Amino acid sequence: MKKIKIMLVLVAAMFAIGAQAQKQALLVGYSQTDNVYEDENIKAELVRLSLKITNKTNKPLFVDRGSSFYYVNEDSYCLSEVGGSYDYKPLAPKSDTWVSTLINPIRGKYDAGGGSFGKGAKANYQTDLQLQVMNFMETMRYELANNDKKSCTSIHLTGDESFMKVKVYIKYDMKRYSAEDEKEREEHSFTISTWVSDLILSKYYIQDQDKVKRTNAVNIQGRMTDIMHVFANPPFEYDEDNSPIDIYVTEFEKGKFNIYRLGASDAEKDGKNGRGLLGGNTKDKKADEKEMKSNFEERSKARQVLIWEGETTNWVQALQDSYERYLIEDGEKPKKAKDIAKDFAKKAKDNQTLKK
Repeated sequence: MKKIKIMLVLVAAMFAIGAQAQKQALLVGYSQTDNVYEDENIKAELVRLSLKITNKTNKPLFVDRGSSFYYVNEDSYCLSEVGGSYDYKPLAPKSDTWVSTLINPIRGKYDAGGGSFGKGAKANYQTDLQLQVMNFMETMRYELANNDKKSCTSIHLTGDESFMKVKVYIKYDMKRYSAEDEKEREEHSFTISTWVSDLILSKYYIQDQDKVKRTNAVNIQGRMTDIMHVFANPPFEYDEDNSPIDIYVTEFEKGKFNIYRLGASDAEKDGKNGRGLLGGNTKDKKADEKEMKSNFEERSKARQVLIWEGETTNWVQALQDSYERYLIEDGEKPKKAKDIAKDFAKKAKDNQTLKK
């Protein structure tokens, strides 16, 4: 009986190891070719997938949300529906404003076999956009799985090749007017656009948030963002505040994978907040709207959240060396830092070595 119990424990352990999701970092880059518009009144730019508008004048500027639209491929969404209840929202003079949009169609659960979210759930329907994401992800996954020393793989896409093209049409007015007073209008309009231009799948590690230190006299708040270290080269000159790159973590399992943003809640990872307007089936609209947005404007401007370690042919050793440096910089003694980093790299190898 004892031998049987031991065998059952071993089988269970082997099953758990085999079922464990293999994680990779996913960096999604966006074209900067046509993503900026500027005139004497306004400057607007798509940064990643968030819309930033600057009022350059000394007077309020009014965006006509009811006549402004966000396009993802062939689908259109009125800004009054996805960005607020007011058709006209004033932008303060000489100020920057983030206009809320619906964005984050890449995030979600992907299942080649038509899986489900849970017991009793309907089949996990994939949109055309998501099917293309699956094809690109499988291509990159296969390349990494066939070379366990390779630290990253990437795909560059032109505007014609991209699976996701984004366009924003904005109508704005320099004067607030009533519907009866057409003469008071001073309307202008413009269009800006971007597309997914780069996909990078990379080995990585997370430098966790600092713990908050408390004393009797003062509360010292540490760094409150996770930092992702990726073993890849940036697709263009990188500046954390300006570069159009969204950061995700991808979990690969048999026949399926899950993409969620760095720092995502457990609810988002599990798909419990729905999948957004492009994925359908959302129950908590407020929670879903929060998760759908690109997280650019929420990032700390004080510290980077993405560090490019560079592509390498021995990523396990590179990860160990990098993690050891981080621990020493954080105050750990060199010998202990080396031992911790070695163990950390060994676990990372187990978690990030993709199966063929």
